[in-house]
Amino acid sequence: MTLETPPTFAAEHLEQAIASPGAVVLQSGRNLTVRTTLERPGAPPVDAVVKRFPAPSAARALLNRLRGVPGKATRAFAAAQHLHRANPGLTPEPVAALETLSGGKPGPGWFVTRYEPGMTSFRARLIELYAANGPCERIMALLQTVAEACARMHDAGFMHRDLGNQNIMLAEREGRATPAVLVVDLNRARLVAGPLGTWSRARDLSRISLPSDFLRVFLEMYWRGATPPRRFLRAERLFRRLFALHCATRNLRHPLRKRSTSSEGEYPAPRDLWIWDAKSEQAVSTLRSRDRHRHQSHSRVTAPLLALLMLSPRYLRKRRLLRALAFERPVISFAERVFVSISADAGRRDRELEQLRELGCIGVHLRIYAHEPEAVTDAKLAFVLQLKQMNFAVAVSLVQDRATVRDPARWLAFCDRVVGRVHDAVMWVELLHAVNRVKWGVWSFAELRRLLAVAPALKAKYRSVSFIGPAVIDFEWDYLAAALRCIPRGARLDALSAHLYMDRRGAPEACQGRFNALGKLQVFRAMALATSTVEDHLVVSEFNWPLKDTREWSPVGAPYVSPGPRFNDPSVGEAEAAAYALRYILLALCSGLADNMVFWSLAAHGFGLVDPGVNPDDAWRQRPAFAALKTFFAILRHGHFTEAIARGEGGVWAMRFVSGDGRNIVVAWTTAATKPPAPPALPFKAAKCLDLHGREIPAPAQLSGDPVYFI
Repeated sequence: MTLETPPTFAAEHLEQAIASPGAVVLQSGRNLTVRTTLERPGAPPVDAVVKRFPAPSAARALLNRLRGVPGKATRAFAAAQHLHRANPGLTPEPVAALETLSGGKPGPGWFVTRYEPGMTSFRARLIELYAANGPCERIMALLQTVAEACARMHDAGFMHRDLGNQNIMLAEREGRATPAVLVVDLNRARLVAGPLGTWSRARDLSRISLPSDFLRVFLEMYWRGATPPRRFLRAERLFRRLFALHCATRNLRHPLRKRSTSSEGEYPAPRDLWIWDAKSEQAVSTLRSRDRHRHQSHSRVTAPLLALLMLSPRYLRKRRLLRALAFERPVISFAERVFVSISADAGRRDRELEQLRELGCIGVHLRIYAHEPEAVTDAKLAFVLQLKQMNFAVAVSLVQDRATVRDPARWLAFCDRVVGRVHDAVMWVELLHAVNRVKWGVWSFAELRRLLAVAPALKAKYRSVSFIGPAVIDFEWDYLAAALRCIPRGARLDALSAHLYMDRRGAPEACQGRFNALGKLQVFRAMALATSTVEDHLVVSEFNWPLKDTREWSPVGAPYVSPGPRFNDPSVGEAEAAAYALRYILLALCSGLADNMVFWSLAAHGFGLVDPGVNPDDAWRQRPAFAALKTFFAILRHGHFTEAIARGEGGVWAMRFVSGDGRNIVVAWTTAATKPPAPPALPFKAAKCLDLHGREIPAPAQLSGDPVYFI
């Protein structure tokens, strides 16, 4: 083909240009890449990127000649011209290519493109976002942009054949919400008529480097929201393994070749990648299950087994005792037993306060995050003091990130700073969060032990504060047994805390294996009784039910809603969530197994009592669970539990209370799916009945899953 190379772009000219004082080296190594200005007689200078390819080896030159393959610069120019015409803007505009001869043999090649201002590589942008802990929404937007560009390139019949993150460039353009994507380093590219086939697509994408769960999301985005074909996924895994082998043997194949260097930095180690997702208000998993297990310590299996062997005799005795005592003791006042979490974010505090006052909840809970800027933390701590002055009962949880897990001194400084500000204003402080989920930053029991080592110093310094932990999430009693052994013996915590969700089986009375809500609570409370590292108290420091159709704002949908059917999805409707939440509160507190419970949270699109929408200006909507808890607080906040009239016999549950003004009250419901039973015989004559939402109703002939108040 005829190359559009001005005669002034001779090799000597290009050598001088890349060595000029104003030249900037973009990439060193074998394929030197430099930004420089190229002067042209009678024409404006070109702000250009010049790439110099080294002379091919004798064997490579002979092979290229036999196959009729031109040099790298020529191939790169031809590929860039094709792609630029098929998808304008998907690669920098090609300007020139030059192949040289040295002693009759192929010499260095030169490829010139126009410089695109504001460009950074996909690799550099990911490193930047990873270092800032995301946020996840920006990472998802970036993956979507790059995936769509790769799909357009492949649809145009263009196979890059070296589509690594470093060869995908991003350029900010005026008037665009997302960056423009440009691909570079095109000398290996191949062109075909029509869209690429499945295997070619898989081979090209197999060099993109992402944590395994982000890669899953990226591939689904590439297929434009459709489930990727199985044949494609199998081929992509095969080519990815082959490329990993290729990289691992690079030094063996090229022992004398100098490695290219980059100023972009390096990706964090898989264990050190910690990404925050503001939509679902949680850290997100960046790795798939198999990869997470590969990076975990063997102690994740051995430590729980050892702990259970040592704890089992005492634990079994205590559990039998708790089973006998459940519902047998009165529970005095619910005013400071149920807490509701708030975000305390700057733009939401006033509305959260308004909703709290209407809810009638006295207990308020806040998470204080180690990853947030100090100014944000200071504002939240000031709000804690303000809540105390308003006569709310306040509790806080201190949430680690990967940086504080790696640096225990930093974790201690964070804890000391927070507790030092609010120690006179809080009922209790929870140390750590979801320690058995590696996405929250704790990968081993050794790391957990180092984090809990701050407890003695904190308890000694702040004697008026109750410290609770170790904040295990879900019913992982084996992990809890080992976590309790990580608490320093000289710092007995004031309660065992657990984020004991019931959503995996829907209703709290439903069983997971052999354990329903009461069984799980008995296990955890028995562990508190059987160990010497915590006092005999249990705080359910987080619970809710994820809500249907809330997509990536739900903790089970985040950070990206995959195409196709979902299996084992614990999401429920809003009406079900309201009934389940109240039933769980009644079972846990009236049984005496839990001392406090925290509903997470007041306002969240995916799981809150209030739906704040998905945009800051959206109107807030109270969900059925808000009305259910508002009714509970209005009737029973200052009341006390006296007895269980029915404990699940025939699917009937009924709890008797005396309200703060002396009225007799029974709350009853059923778990029977068919043939709902009649209400149980009441020990008093009910003057009125209220439904779950506080509306007066006629005395029901049959119970339902929604608790009813007989007053």
